[in-house]
Amino acid sequence: MANRTVAIYESTTEGGKQGWLAVEIPEKKPDGSLYMKDNRFGNFHIRWYQGVDAKGHPRQHWKKVPATANSLPKLTQALTAKEAKEWELQHPDRVKPDTSAGVGQISISAATFQYLENFAGSKLTIKGHRHALEEFTSWVSCQNVGDITRAMLLRWKDHLVRNGNDELTAVWKLIRINKFYKTILKLPHGAGLIKTTEFKSVLQKKPRIQVYKPEELQQFFAACDERQFVLFQLYYKCGLRNKELAHLEWDDVDLVRRVVEIRSKKAMKNGDEKKQWSPKHGSEGEVALPQDVVPLLEKLKETARCNLLFPTRSGRVNIKLLDQCKLVAKRAGLDPSKWKIKSLRSTYATSRLRSGYDIATVREQLRHKDSKSVEHYIDFLKNEDLINTGAVDKGWDA
Repeated sequence: MANRTVAIYESTTEGGKQGWLAVEIPEKKPDGSLYMKDNRFGNFHIRWYQGVDAKGHPRQHWKKVPATANSLPKLTQALTAKEAKEWELQHPDRVKPDTSAGVGQISISAATFQYLENFAGSKLTIKGHRHALEEFTSWVSCQNVGDITRAMLLRWKDHLVRNGNDELTAVWKLIRINKFYKTILKLPHGAGLIKTTEFKSVLQKKPRIQVYKPEELQQFFAACDERQFVLFQLYYKCGLRNKELAHLEWDDVDLVRRVVEIRSKKAMKNGDEKKQWSPKHGSEGEVALPQDVVPLLEKLKETARCNLLFPTRSGRVNIKLLDQCKLVAKRAGLDPSKWKIKSLRSTYATSRLRSGYDIATVREQLRHKDSKSVEHYIDFLKNEDLINTGAVDKGWDA
């Protein structure tokens, strides 16, 4: 098996002799990208070990990071090449050598590796494209990129929606596969299998808001055990995202200042290995903690077995908190399909607006980048305000 570690080296020339200098990866932004001051040019290469030589020793491989626009590559390109090669070593069954010939006859598996290796974008963007390609590759029946058709893409979108993706998510995955198709076949702008404008109504559609009524919340919380009660109080009263609470550590909770800090960190996921985790779109920040939650957390901390607030039994990040939400809903006699972490977050947002928070404060607490991301909560409350103020009942002539 190949060593799955890939290193970045920079070629240097000292005293007329070529040398190799290991590149230290600088500190990254919360979204996983490099700071501009660290994204320098260089004669970068990646190195990894794969297979053995005649003596049975691990075989060393080197590959130069390709330059662009007649200049040396940037460090971000070297990082992208490193991650693409690591992905190839981890999934050798998904990267097959391309032995076919002719325009458009490159195999989808080989093209996937080529596309991701040369992809320019943030770590999160690359992750989104990789995930879409993995889903499409496991679904599609054809072997070559040139055999992909428009009808295939549209059927795949329908397949995604039937299997739980909302329509907006399915459309974005479709757009990513179309970009992959155009890039591999070197097609001009507008010459893909689909056009983004075809899905304008979906892309511009405001998200549908689902919030829970007070009586539903009371029924739900009454069905929680002691630990679940603390868990879902944090979702409801802090508006945290699912993975944010799953990765929440006691170091992130200040019970004196009454704040919860959402930050990038390394968390234990596989065995004893810690992996880097960052909030969605780099949305780091602090969230105010209601007073009635503080004693619940103090009591929970007394029995903590590790630094995570809600770990698995083995002390790792718990990725099945949503399952607990649905189990509690079923126990409470509620419809489990309607109980989601995202809806608890929406309930938090609308309740804060009713309680006097302005839209800027709600945006800060939810850690969105701009006010447009929370305007749909205002729209949701408009009809409610018209009815509660009596404005809808005034001024009629007949």
